[in-house]
Amino acid sequence: MNTYLKTLLFLFLLPTLGACSTARETPRETQDKETGEQVERPVVSEEEQLQSTAMLMEGIKQKLLGNPQRAVSLFYDAKEKDPRNDAAYYELAKMHARQNQLKDAARYADVSIELDPGNKEYLLLRADIWILDGHMPEAIRIYEELTAKHPRNMMLHRNLVSAYRHEEQYDEALQVVKHIESVQGLTQESGMEKLELLIRMGRYQDAIDETLALIDLYPEEPGFVELLGDLYLETGQEEKAKETYLQMLERDPGNYMARLLLADYYHQQDKSTEAFEQLKQAFQSPRLGLEGKARIVFTYMSWAEEDPIFMEQAIELADIMLSMHDDEAETWLVYGDLLFHADKKEEARDKYIKAAELDPSGLSVWQQILSLDLQLGDYEAMLRHSDLALEYFFEQPILFLFNGLASLQLEDYEGAASSLEYGLAISVNDDDLREDFITMLADTYYYLDAHDESDRFYQKALEKNPDNATALNNYSYHLALRKERLDEALEMSGRALELQPENAAFLDTYGWILYQKGEYQEASTWIKKAIEASDEPNATILEHYGDAMYKLGDKEEALNYWRQAQKAGNGSDYLDKKIEDGTLYE
Repeated sequence: MNTYLKTLLFLFLLPTLGACSTARETPRETQDKETGEQVERPVVSEEEQLQSTAMLMEGIKQKLLGNPQRAVSLFYDAKEKDPRNDAAYYELAKMHARQNQLKDAARYADVSIELDPGNKEYLLLRADIWILDGHMPEAIRIYEELTAKHPRNMMLHRNLVSAYRHEEQYDEALQVVKHIESVQGLTQESGMEKLELLIRMGRYQDAIDETLALIDLYPEEPGFVELLGDLYLETGQEEKAKETYLQMLERDPGNYMARLLLADYYHQQDKSTEAFEQLKQAFQSPRLGLEGKARIVFTYMSWAEEDPIFMEQAIELADIMLSMHDDEAETWLVYGDLLFHADKKEEARDKYIKAAELDPSGLSVWQQILSLDLQLGDYEAMLRHSDLALEYFFEQPILFLFNGLASLQLEDYEGAASSLEYGLAISVNDDDLREDFITMLADTYYYLDAHDESDRFYQKALEKNPDNATALNNYSYHLALRKERLDEALEMSGRALELQPENAAFLDTYGWILYQKGEYQEASTWIKKAIEASDEPNATILEHYGDAMYKLGDKEEALNYWRQAQKAGNGSDYLDKKIEDGTLYE
């Protein structure tokens, strides 16, 4: 150890080593609190005392160096060398308390106090151990003893206040706070402590009087005025609360907190119009941060479930928020969430896009944009947005799924296969996502006329999940289009319908397989169910029903449904010719 460190440690240890500095002339007996037996602590030589002190110093050094086990061993050696080395027992008590070994900690702390009964640090440690062991009354007894001996030690008095508060001895705590004020004078800290205690005791008028005193002493502190208003509201003095908030505005016309408090006051008075006007003015304050404004917007959004007028007001508040914070991505996200909740999907998407432009680092924002693209059926936008997102998150499989789906819908099958194959390769830890990739790749390879590869992926999807309704339906439908393995296709389609009996596309598939099997009457029944299950039947279902009607000899009905399919758009390549010639072409 270098000379400087030796000197530093010696000075550090002076306060706690005083009890060890002189030799004891006679043995001293103390009573072991655990066994009740008398314990003799013999006199040791001065040399042994010095050795004990050296061990103690080295133990403290090891503790500071982060070697607690070595430190504990040295403290043990120190107290064995000199059983009257109170500082060694104190250090052992601290080390055991840190390890939550409270029984041993208490035993060593008691010995240190027996050897030096007036040592404040030893008593404080014993109080801490009582608290850790769940014995607050015993800790209070020590604090009471210490505060009586040290009436001007405010740290001790504050410890006693905390202990009284824990035991809900509020009146005793209040008396100690008043003592602190008698020494230090009224301060914000002591004033708030008194207010808390008075409120807990239900002494609201006393709390009001105390708050008024604090306002006089600290007129620039708005928190006390706010608290005064709350106390008036709590005691049914609503008009006084209102006057208090108006006084806040008189002192500071730009005080957004006063506006918020007035809004809350008006809400409690069922004056929603007045409350909303106060909120709008508060939102125009640059001192009210975006986080606070967002919380209010979301509150109004939740209220809209009971009354739609609150949604209109939430959007109006969001407009003000946007005018104040349009350079922050979070603003656009909040507005997007609000519009999404209002079922304004296209407008919500626009807000999310702006948020992503300001801060493209949020994956969840891109996913929300892509989800809305999908819900809106805007596959060109989905392709564009997924390409942009992949510039920042090339390792995210979900983005490749959106990208592949967009390419598939836009009939770029090579592009779809490329995105989906790569996404499948990197989605190693998500079985559900891998199942989606595999199913979509099966569809993609069908459209690329790679039927063997398509069948392989469908079978792989069903091996992973035999109840994959999408794979069951699409596989069976594509087999029907190929006029292959129709019995197997019908069985798979039937299973898909068991899983989703009201799915119009699945109903059409089942009917179309029956059509390919030549069972036209039954086919027409199922395809008609598909039409009835659709809000707006697509061209494929309508054309299929027309074909079935033609096979059943009802050419007029067939022509009627072919025309409906033509109007719906995206019918087969033969649809126009069927209508023109009034003849079925397959």
